[in-house]
Amino acid sequence: MGFSVSGASAILLVGLLLSAGALYPVLERTAEERADAVTARDDRTLRQQNTAVGDPGATYDAASDRLTVTVRNAGTSTLSVAATDLVVDGRYASVPPANTSVAGRPESDVWASNETLTLTVSRASAPERVVVVTGPGVAASARVVV
Repeated sequence: MGFSVSGASAILLVGLLLSAGALYPVLERTAEERADAVTARDDRTLRQQNTAVGDPGATYDAASDRLTVTVRNAGTSTLSVAATDLVVDGRYASVPPANTSVAGRPESDVWASNETLTLTVSRASAPERVVVVTGPGVAASARVVV
């Protein structure tokens, strides 16, 4: 009776140690991945809080069928022009890099703080409203002056 109880206890102890040995790396990796995800979320939140854009100015020239939108980076974050979107009357408007300029520099992708971005789009009719959406998700809207 003594050996069977001791043997069973030893087998259970070895099984418990093996289970703990297999479980520990999984728990450690999960905790590390969660910590990385929380850090990434905090970085995105901070970038969004540091991003601000001024009220855009939008003018439509009926003679040339061109919509010109200007907006100032009023935040402390440097933004990407390629990650900035233009929505005209509720529809996405594709703006080629050749039709963008930052502080007078054509086709620049770096939109630094206090610089003005100019977007030019061809439109067959006069739009009513534009929305400029930055990469971090901060948006500003304006009515179009015809």
